[in-house]
Amino acid sequence: MKRTERYLQRAALGLWGRRRADVRAELRGAIEDKLYRYQLLGMSPEAAETAALRDLGSPHRLARSLGLVHTGTTTLRLSLLLGMAGLLSLQAVAQVATVKSAFGVERSDCRLAVPADFQTTADQVRYARLLQSYGGPERYLQLCRAGQFEPSVLLNVTDLLSALTAGGVPIRALPAATPTTPLLLLSPAGTPEISFGTVDIKGERYLNSPQVLPFLRRATTLPIQVSGLKNPIIHVGDVALQLGTSAAPVWTVDLLSAALEDTRTGNASFPLPAKVQTVPSTLPIDPAAPQLAVPGQDGDVFAVVQNALWINTDGAQAETLWVRARQQGRIAFTDEVGSDFQVVNSQAELDRMTARKIKAALVYRVDARDIRHLQLQLVPKEELGIVSTPRS
Repeated sequence: MKRTERYLQRAALGLWGRRRADVRAELRGAIEDKLYRYQLLGMSPEAAETAALRDLGSPHRLARSLGLVHTGTTTLRLSLLLGMAGLLSLQAVAQVATVKSAFGVERSDCRLAVPADFQTTADQVRYARLLQSYGGPERYLQLCRAGQFEPSVLLNVTDLLSALTAGGVPIRALPAATPTTPLLLLSPAGTPEISFGTVDIKGERYLNSPQVLPFLRRATTLPIQVSGLKNPIIHVGDVALQLGTSAAPVWTVDLLSAALEDTRTGNASFPLPAKVQTVPSTLPIDPAAPQLAVPGQDGDVFAVVQNALWINTDGAQAETLWVRARQQGRIAFTDEVGSDFQVVNSQAELDRMTARKIKAALVYRVDARDIRHLQLQLVPKEELGIVSTPRS
């Protein structure tokens, strides 16, 4: 809440004593109310705080407005100002449209491994540890059959297009002929430009959720912002879309992973390898795999490029991209147990490590405030640490 305290301090500049205390108390109550409402929409505390402070506007503007109004009590003047901001924010919350999500068709090929499937006893131990982390073998099978380990969650195309159109965001897309017709964007002249594959679920079209940001970047020129880590709210101009449901949650890190890869495709100077394989957050990994201790606050998003898969396959597979949010000071960056990793400070250094077949990782902080202009900021290796997790 350091940002909230800074906001309160700046908004009350020029006020003293009881008047200052009244303003801070009134403002704090307004912020806490907004925090509560935004967290009901699935936002993390950090994202909710960002949205709440954004709703109230510049603290310096608020301070000037309070100073310019000379009639009535300070609390009354503040209440009038907050009333307008509160009305606008409540209208925005009320107008958030939900885009339904679903897992793919339930899988019938899920099964538990048997001893003959393992090359070593260590592999068998790791597998048992993985099953236990998901609540045991039966729970693991249940989750697998429900599709929760699929690379991505799917989003309802009709919900997406209807919400955008209702919000005044024109989308030039070819009307669907069948539930599997690709989501095809058209040029202003009506000629096909780019298509996004879709999946048929019970007669409705669904789009792979990681494709939603690349789609929106091409479908409209409006600003695009993302709030929250789970079932995020996507702001497209003045339109707010909540992606996902509790039954099939959408994770922001998977959306950003695809958006980063898409950015690299159109920008050769973007600091990612030309070929990179994204690792979805739904991938089951051994809970004993090492993690990276990273600076910042929980909820901050990081991108890790590492070369383990390339080395393990003698170059047959690309380097991997792990986009993860900081939790308890750490992020996942590998599914390997027992491998020694080094942290490096540049792609050139990572390339040298790869040539010597030394496993290494390069870490960036993701600046996703503007989805059209994603930024990667190198995190120096001196600020990072590889942390081993207990093995049972």
